[in-house]
Amino acid sequence: MQHPPDSTAIDNAPNEISGSSCSRRALLAAAGAGAAGIALSTAPTALARPDAGDASATQQVVNVAATIEVLTTVITTTALQKLTLPAAAVATVGAASREELDHFNVLTQQFGGHPATRRVWIPDALFATPTALFTGLVVGEQICINLYLVATTVWAAEGNSRLARAGAELVGNEAVHRALARQALNLQPNDRAFMKYNQPEPAPGPGHGMPGFTTATGAIKQFQAAGFGFGTKGKGAGAFYEFDTVIKKTPNPSFVNTPTPH
Repeated sequence: MQHPPDSTAIDNAPNEISGSSCSRRALLAAAGAGAAGIALSTAPTALARPDAGDASATQQVVNVAATIEVLTTVITTTALQKLTLPAAAVATVGAASREELDHFNVLTQQFGGHPATRRVWIPDALFATPTALFTGLVVGEQICINLYLVATTVWAAEGNSRLARAGAELVGNEAVHRALARQALNLQPNDRAFMKYNQPEPAPGPGHGMPGFTTATGAIKQFQAAGFGFGTKGKGAGAFYEFDTVIKKTPNPSFVNTPTPH
């Protein structure tokens, strides 16, 4: 059975959430760019239109989703190498890293997705402390939830029931990740009757007031606003990470099941 992280071992989580910690200031809380007065950077051409030769909205969403899964796989796998986490959190983050890699594999191998890059820039602040990591994951997973709600809408509108159902399955998984990250910060994990789409974030904690989006590239823009980069440097101190190198260290927990959609 997968257990949530031991929230008592995450140092001073409530204080850092309510204050101006480096994680909130320099990372994903900055993705609420409208509320913070920060201009969203423009998505690179390859991300704004991932496949310039294919006008299919389905293909564009699959490509953007594959690109985001490159980033999330790298984040969760690298966190295990850079941070000392409670034992339960190691299992949780390790499972999440395998699940994000499973998502990437399905998007690229079964659904024909083409990531715009396999090289991402991640702010150093994300890996500063366990609290910084889980603060970033709360908002990052919400971006992924929003992305897959966009995907489900697009795929259903185009009459692709198989993809639409897979999109719903992906939303469910990313929602679990968000809940576990909130629990690690001593925040209520079970706080939604329905997943949030494009309305402002109502939940207290990381990302409060952050707007949603209705196009796949909204996910790219919000990560960029938080300092992440896709093939190029992001804002602030950070480093490049190579997906093909990082995934060699992605764990494969035996309890993780359903690696592909039905």
